[in-house]
This record gives sequence, C-alpha cells and structure tokens, in this order.
Amino acid sequence: MSTITILNGIPDNSFAEFESGMERAANAGDSDREINIIRLRDLDIRYCTGCWDCWVKTPGLCAQRDDMEIVYRTVMRSDLIVFLSPLTLGFVSALTKKTCDRMIPLVHPYIVVYRGEFHHKSRYEKYPKMGLMLIDPKRNEVDFQNTRDIFSRLSINLKTDLELALSLQGSEKEAYDAISSL
Repeated sequence: MSTITILNGIPDNSFAEFESGMERAANAGDSDREINIIRLRDLDIRYCTGCWDCWVKTPGLCAQRDDMEIVYRTVMRSDLIVFLSPLTLGFVSALTKKTCDRMIPLVHPYIVVYRGEFHHKSRYEKYPKMGLMLIDPKRNEVDFQNTRDIFSRLSINLKTDLELALSLQGSEKEAYDAISSL
C-alpha cells in the first residue's frame, strides 16, 4: 500500500468546494493507497527563525515545539507528499512557504555532491517523492512554471524528485479527479 500525504496550504475557506472534492476522493476507499490530508491552517506552524538548533543542538528536531512535529512524522512515513496551494502573487501561499522552510531538519548541515551539485547530506535513507498542485483560476503559465521550477529545486534539496506538478482552476470536480489520479 502506498501512502500519500497532501500538505494543504490553502490559508482560508476560499476554495471550500475544492477541499470538499479532495476529501471525497481521499475517502473513496482505494485499498491500494492511504491518503492523508493535513490542513496546515489548522496547525500551529511557526516561522523558521534561522537558529540552526535543528542542525547543532537537537539534530533533526526543530527548537520550536509546534505542530511541525506532526508534519515531519507524516511526511517521512509517506511515499509521496503533495504541496497544495493557491497561487498567490505568483507563488505559493505564505502558509505553504513557511512549511517548506521548516523542512530543513530533514537534512544534515553537511555538504555533499548530489547530482553534480553541492547539497546538504541526507539525514534519512529514504525520502518521499514530491508533488505540487497549484490552484490558479487564471492559469498563469509563467507563474506556474516559475513555482514548479522552485519546487523542483526543493525536491533536490530533500533528496527526491518532483513527480507531479499540476495547475488547477479550483473546482470540486478537478480536485476529485486530481486526487483520484494519484
């Protein structure tokens, strides 16, 4: 059975129908996969302060004892993580960005050559594949491509691949279809 975790970075109820379709699809009962949806707006996730305790004082653990602990555990038990966010001012929501920034404890501070570039050393043997779903009713291709490129780079930093990048308009049917296709 594969485990898929969707990190829902929609900051408010502006896409309630989309979220409803996503929940319906996740609960449709496919026995080959487990879909976890973490609604980030319901969690206490603080901004990274750049203290580097996660590398020095408490390796792999953020000094901020907030709900990111839930996110870390769920992410590392997954086969695929999908960042879901509305496209806001040409990028993901602040909630999604804050969550991405807080992923730094998942790697070591030490530098190694990875795919011909310098990157942080892996902390874990296996990392989940990564996906990106952007809700953009206007479907701005440049903003989508720029955000996709940044998440492709993030996937390299997290020692994985960006397996999926979708631009969605935000309908309930689109959500159901996108989640069902995972």
